Amino acid sequence: MKVLLIIAAVFFLIGCIPVSVLFRYHEQIELRLSILFIKIGILPKKQLPRAKREKKAAKKAAKAANKAEAKAKKKKDAQAHALLAKPKPAEPKPKQPLTDKLAALIPWAKLGANFVGEFFHRKLCVTRLRIRAVLAGGDPAKTGQTVGKAWECIGVAVPILERAFRIKERKIAVYPDFTAQKTDVEAELAVRLRVGGVVLLGLKYAWRALRLYLRQKKEKKAKAAERKMQNAECKVQNEA
Repeated sequence: MKVLLIIAAVFFLIGCIPVSVLFRYHEQIELRLSILFIKIGILPKKQLPRAKREKKAAKKAAKAANKAEAKAKKKKDAQAHALLAKPKPAEPKPKQPLTDKLAALIPWAKLGANFVGEFFHRKLCVTRLRIRAVLAGGDPAKTGQTVGKAWECIGVAVPILERAFRIKERKIAVYPDFTAQKTDVEAELAVRLRVGGVVLLGLKYAWRALRLYLRQKKEKKAKAAERKMQNAECKVQNEA
């Protein structure tokens, strides 16, 4: 009993681990992953020394050459085997109608849409969304029109984002600068999720997907048997 409690406590603690992703853009892209207090920089990538770069490139080229050689050998062996082996006549399988294929795809599309919607709206939290854009332009009229169109697009996009995501902090600023030489854009997006919530959501939809697969397999088998019976009856009638 104590062992089970310890295992349950360990899984509970693992499930409570927060995972955060931070995306920043200001003249270059910065991407960082945080797990608890561990921060992992993904972008920008650190430049390796020249010797290490050359060694890595040589190793990659050798690996590609070995892979190509193995692929060519496998293809040659397959061709030789095909010449020696006598092909057996395959029995014609009854084709599934296109309407049945499309009907089978609809439940999978709904399941995927539900999973994506629940993941982004319930499990993924946007802790910070900041966008600052300074639009440069010498002509006040054109720059003012550009700023107005930008705010119009923001007014359309923000309600859609708020319906799709949980956003805790949102700061968006767009304004003109008639003396600037170029437009300056700065963006920051921070999202957070918990491992346990994602795992439970994955298990939930994996179970639903398995049930859907088994049900469709059973229905497909029944329809195939029905079509086979109909074809046999038609054959008997034609012979008669």
